[in-house]
Amino acid sequence: MAGGLRGAATRCNLGRIEPRLAGPGRATRGPDLSLAGTGRTRLAPQKKSRHASERDTPRVRALRQDFVETVAQHHDTRRFHFLDETGLRLDECRRYGRAVGGQRVGEAAPLKRGPALTLIGTLSPQGLGAVQLFEGALNYERFALYVSRFLAPTLRRGDVLVLDNLAVHKIGGLREWFAQRGVEVLLLPPYSPDFSPIEQAWRKLKTALRTARARSRQALEEAVRGAIDWISSADAKNWFDHCGYHVQTT
Repeated sequence: MAGGLRGAATRCNLGRIEPRLAGPGRATRGPDLSLAGTGRTRLAPQKKSRHASERDTPRVRALRQDFVETVAQHHDTRRFHFLDETGLRLDECRRYGRAVGGQRVGEAAPLKRGPALTLIGTLSPQGLGAVQLFEGALNYERFALYVSRFLAPTLRRGDVLVLDNLAVHKIGGLREWFAQRGVEVLLLPPYSPDFSPIEQAWRKLKTALRTARARSRQALEEAVRGAIDWISSADAKNWFDHCGYHVQTT
């Protein structure tokens, strides 16, 4: 995970990221969405893509612009590692099924979910890495232990670690500790999951876990290992590209 992809050139795709920075007052002219207009153009109803309204404030728009400009200074986004955590449960099951029209689809799931579980890891263009599963929520002590035992051995000089603004990620001395090892730490702007490709990785992983329907800690750990193997480097590159960090083979 720590190594780069050979024979590839990467860059931050500003063409993909910059349109997201436009606030309500900067939107470009779109199609005619009146009833008459949609009838003429045959536009179909679509599910809305929602984001936090706080993202449209001048402060957050400025922070997002600053982040884009910072990323643009890095010419090799193969060295980027996005860190995040997600909660897991022992009552996961598929959300959809098939049935004869007019009939409901049912499935048995345990009412007792068991202990709260947290999965933490990083995503690089090579896939998921530095993964740890533990009981309970993430706190400063657990995060410090994760960084020293699981994360640090996977990073090398010149890598960039990107974190969201969770309070435990701002543990004192973290930037300096990584700087001594030649690793730069960047913080995502607030309300900006669209800048974090690992969010897509968690979605795919949870799809696999719902199919596995693990009902014990051991079964869940096995399912997580299988789901991690299911996430390929091609998936990771696509998610990087979707978020604007383009990986291009030369």
